Amino acid sequence: MLFMGNRHQAFPTLVVQDPVLEPVDKLVWMVIMLQAQVTGGSTAFPSYEYLARKTNVSSTSTISRAVAILRATRWLTLCARLREASGRFRGNVYALHDEPLPLVDALHLDPDYMKFLQQSLGHHHARVRLVAKGVLDTIDEDIQEGIDICAQGHPLERRLQAAEAIQQDSPRRYFAFSATVMTRLRNVVGEDGADHRDQNSKVDGTERQIPNPQNSKSGSCSSYITSVRQIHGFQPASS
Repeated sequence: MLFMGNRHQAFPTLVVQDPVLEPVDKLVWMVIMLQAQVTGGSTAFPSYEYLARKTNVSSTSTISRAVAILRATRWLTLCARLREASGRFRGNVYALHDEPLPLVDALHLDPDYMKFLQQSLGHHHARVRLVAKGVLDTIDEDIQEGIDICAQGHPLERRLQAAEAIQQDSPRRYFAFSATVMTRLRNVVGEDGADHRDQNSKVDGTERQIPNPQNSKSGSCSSYITSVRQIHGFQPASS
């Protein structure tokens, strides 16, 4: 095959082939990246209206869902929420990544990441709930198997696992998702692309105090994760 056009912007192969992200999620990632490239990597996060216009999506709620999934899968990290001295909200600071972050890096940049996953279990959109549950189930599975879930690991090993997950017919581990969870996600997508159970569930509005992993005196990341899970009353999936 010959490509007869001019050279264009390059996108990571992983984001194009990601087996968890849906097409709109990938488009939103690409538009955010293009916006960052225009200003040399540092710019205001584009509004949902801008993202909807550039991705040809009619609903900003679809954009909101895509941003939530990108954050849950760790393609996008919410690093900070900015406020003025008066307390007035100014905006969010996001970091966009060329591959999903390891859990330990996500927790360092986004101390509220685990709280976000827990809250996403009550998201109004079924796909967000499904993806968030998959990430949490993988964390539980790793802890139960004695895996150090906050070990950095070698980037090459993670990329090889991801390549196998994309190329092989049988589900394999893919970054934040274990092979078991990938099987479940594939089955749901194979049926109708969505999980319609508990479609109207709401997040528990009760405020809970969440420990900060950056200030934790415990040397065990698994202990921190477990404590956050217990605070939110989430029970690991039964085997």
